[in-house]
Amino acid sequence: MTRRYILFRRFMLFMGGVIFGFTVHGAERVPRDGALIVASNHHRFFDPVFVCMAVPRRVQWMAKKELFVPPLRCFLHFLGSIPVDRDGGGRSALRAAISYLKEGWALGIFPEGTRQKDRESGEAKSGAIMLAVRGDARIVPVFIGKVPSLRERLRGGKLHAYVGEPITIDNTRRGKAAYRASADEVLEEIYALPRNARNVREARDIPEGAGRS
Repeated sequence: MTRRYILFRRFMLFMGGVIFGFTVHGAERVPRDGALIVASNHHRFFDPVFVCMAVPRRVQWMAKKELFVPPLRCFLHFLGSIPVDRDGGGRSALRAAISYLKEGWALGIFPEGTRQKDRESGEAKSGAIMLAVRGDARIVPVFIGKVPSLRERLRGGKLHAYVGEPITIDNTRRGKAAYRASADEVLEEIYALPRNARNVREARDIPEGAGRS
């Protein structure tokens, strides 16, 4: 990460903590180096920023080229976004993404493709799996929770981000069907992160010896 990016991330973490109570769970699970795909749910326009705040790595993003207009263009370039021409098949972006992974970068992807209202409204795309296989990268699942309203914030509500354990994709699984199956598994892992974290907290709250006869 460049010094400018580090300062930007620290500033956003500070502001996120003050405004949203932004809290990250599992950031230590992110590998410090090596090719990585950061796969997250996608409900809001600013999710890429929240993911960058949650992940202690410089993350490159793939974004549709229509977004690269003033004043967003400068901000997207600062985040490290790669313009994707969906109508043209995105081949140049695909080559760029694989090149970044081969150089050991972290690449941010939303497996559902576009913003979704909830888990049921979206489905997994296979792009992240294909890139993980071709770029020899692991996948780190990330879940960005609900942004608290002003009333919820005043009552102590927080915006929680959850980071899961890195997932290694079996590179012998090739073809659309295999990629799609793996993509579904990754998406399920993403949405299971809050529940798994809650189960761990509840288990820790159980007194030692409880339930024993």
